[in-house]
Amino acid sequence: SGSFQSFLTGVPFKTHKSKAVIRQMFFCPEDVRWFKPLELWTKYGMRGKIKEAIGTHGHMKCVFNGVIQQQDTVFATLYKRVFPKFLKS
Repeated sequence: SGSFQSFLTGVPFKTHKSKAVIRQMFFCPEDVRWFKPLELWTKYGMRGKIKEAIGTHGHMKCVFNGVIQQQDTVFATLYKRVFPKFLKS
């Protein structure tokens, strides 16, 4: 059995030092709350986490370990276990 990886991506909407509002990763606040434990990472090597959902369109407040830039891209990694399908003889 193996696992495969997929990514959720979002873009900074507003940034202030190490805090940012991220959009286009989720589409509703329920999704933001569900994925809150995920670690975020950015194209420029920052690490971060989701603080809270804001509004009704899936925007979220996040905090990072350094100054986040407007042109950065934010990722969350999803792992999914894949089980081999055994053929019946």
